Amino acid sequence: MGLRGPPPTPTPILKARGSWRAGERAGEVQFDPTPPKCPPQLGAEAKAEWRRQVKQLQEAGLLQATDRAALALWCEAWGEWCEARTALDKDGYTIKTATGYVQASPWVAIRNGAADRMTKIAAQFGFTPAARARLKAPEQGEAPEENGKSRFFA
Repeated sequence: MGLRGPPPTPTPILKARGSWRAGERAGEVQFDPTPPKCPPQLGAEAKAEWRRQVKQLQEAGLLQATDRAALALWCEAWGEWCEARTALDKDGYTIKTATGYVQASPWVAIRNGAADRMTKIAAQFGFTPAARARLKAPEQGEAPEENGKSRFFA
């Protein structure tokens, strides 16, 4: 039988939300916080996306070296999506077969597949407005709370 329920929320995200649960987490595994190296297999657009996202995630304190594969999947899907969009803009959404039948361009399926993968991965990194809506960035000069429960006992 597999794991039940939703996956646990990572502690950095709980801290960003201001959750008291972040202080109760003990022993959560933390890996090397240095940014991962970009895989050489990525295309030009995917590498550009890598640079953009590494900068953003590192500033938010949400990136560790072990996130390399998941981020590479995001960037690869982004590159495929861009390539498919360019092809669709150039060639159109339909093609005519040798028998004269009009059908959807194969680029439509490639674009849709890349978009599906991006949607799934986006939630893992907080790349969507819905995922970010649950995060709370500390205000400038605001000292982090030592104990999330202290706000109830002030």
